[in-house]
Amino acid sequence: MRFIPQSTQILGLIAPFLILSSAAYGQVKPEAISNDKKETQIEFVATVNGAPITQGLLDLNIKAAVSQGQKDTPQLQQAIKEELINRTLIAQEATRQGLDKEIDFRDQYTQLKQSLLLQAFLEEHFKKNPITEAQLLEEYEKQKQVMGGGTTVPQYQLSQIVLGTESEAIAVIGRLQNGESFAKVAKEISRDAGTKSQGGVVGWVMAPQVATPIADVMVNLQKGSFSTTPIKLQGAFVVIRVDDIRSSKIASFKDSKNQIRQALIQKYLSDSIKKLRESAKVVQ
Repeated sequence: MRFIPQSTQILGLIAPFLILSSAAYGQVKPEAISNDKKETQIEFVATVNGAPITQGLLDLNIKAAVSQGQKDTPQLQQAIKEELINRTLIAQEATRQGLDKEIDFRDQYTQLKQSLLLQAFLEEHFKKNPITEAQLLEEYEKQKQVMGGGTTVPQYQLSQIVLGTESEAIAVIGRLQNGESFAKVAKEISRDAGTKSQGGVVGWVMAPQVATPIADVMVNLQKGSFSTTPIKLQGAFVVIRVDDIRSSKIASFKDSKNQIRQALIQKYLSDSIKKLRESAKVVQ
């Protein structure tokens, strides 16, 4: 195994969490910054060629790193600060080269704002309605029953080819029956960008984790076999192959809690979107 210096390991772990401040694109002086509500004195932890890095930005990235399992230490804080400085320098150089003119900052800002508001929407709801241990346990037991109620559950290594029409799916099945490689066909014509480049490989799944029409076919396929009838989903037709089958032990409640919590959050979000769309006027 190649040795990696500890400082490099720290930076490698925190880099995905870092968010560039708007100051990275210009020379903003470290002084009072106003918003629509009031003048606020901003605290800075560093400046880079006159552009400030705020304490709030540092805190935001430390919080993100800690939420992913890292320990809040002076070493972590300094590593994040150094990485923010480095990113500010790169952003400034990219701006000097005129690369900022190639980026649609308006759309990028809109997307970032929507993401932040989505996060605030969820945080506000679950601050008022925290997920209890009893809710987590109830959902865990429900999921166990869906998977048969035992201590183990079959897992399927699944591959898929996603097509736009039934006739395309029938043609693909014909090619597979004539001996063509599933992976080759998937790379050539599958419409699912997420799995196409991998030869259609989805990975290991359990029946409750996939759409019901796929699960109903998947559980009746033998290892190495593929579906011989197009599987209809909303807006698509799918051909699947079961590459392998194994038995997997069901995780304990303790080990499942975080995953169940995320599933409950996602369910609330999906229900909220459904309710909002019912009363919204959407023109496409």
